[in-house]
Amino acid sequence: MEIRTTRTRSNTGPLGRLFGSIIMVILGIAFFIASGFMAKQNANVKERCNYQVDATVVGFDRSDSSDSSATTPLFEYVYNGETYKSKTGTYSSSFKDKFRTGQTYTIFIDPNDPIEIYSEDIAKSDATVLSILRWGGVALVILGIVSFVFSLIKVIAIGGAIGLAISQFLKKKE
Repeated sequence: MEIRTTRTRSNTGPLGRLFGSIIMVILGIAFFIASGFMAKQNANVKERCNYQVDATVVGFDRSDSSDSSATTPLFEYVYNGETYKSKTGTYSSSFKDKFRTGQTYTIFIDPNDPIEIYSEDIAKSDATVLSILRWGGVALVILGIVSFVFSLIKVIAIGGAIGLAISQFLKKKE
């Protein structure tokens, strides 16, 4: 029994590549803007959370995603004689290795809203995500522009060749 495989060619052509390159640039800009927005949010939280406390990890909160192994530590700490339990909004699968239940860590809280916390250890994880978004966005923009230029050259060359063929055809009819 003989099995044959066939390859299908992409029918997008240079115009499809032009459109694809524009989409890449738009996505790259969106990634870059999203990373800037996230960095600004993190800076705002860090600015508000300026009171240092020692907090104990009392457990982990799992991400709402049912198939995710991402967690965030649940911290317990005392501020102005009251005990608080709080967590950050950052989830990662590496936090189970980084934080240990029962161990004490230094965190910063917002004195006006003691539930809001900032942890340098968790912020490092955010910085990695921000770098990936930022540099991924830059790469998409660069690749999109390069792809756009090459596709545009191809479109112009094809257009020129078609124009030349039409002019030759019309000259022959005369």
